[in-house]
Amino acid sequence: MVDYDERTALIVTDIQNDFADPKGNLYVHGGERAAEAANREIERARAAHATIVYTQDWHPETTPHFAKDGGRWPVHCVHDSWGAAFHPDLLVAPDSEIVRKGTEGEDGY
Repeated sequence: MVDYDERTALIVTDIQNDFADPKGNLYVHGGERAAEAANREIERARAAHATIVYTQDWHPETTPHFAKDGGRWPVHCVHDSWGAAFHPDLLVAPDSEIVRKGTEGEDGY
């Protein structure tokens, strides 16, 4: 088990509806359980005053890695959409650090 303190960070990666909800466009089998597991670590990290950073796929509507635009991936995690939102069971404080990635057409990977 990881020991957290004020010198450590927990990075919570892409627990978003399109990955973690069975209705998501790029659902990962069992993904709905990711929020529960992450929440246990988030609570431990918060109690130890560790930094918590969340990442979020945040794609434009058109990007070369989507199949509809010539790529291989289904449309997923389009900015400001239900699919791009964090899973509703995930603990995310209003003042959380969030790193959005894949925001430009060419940086989808």
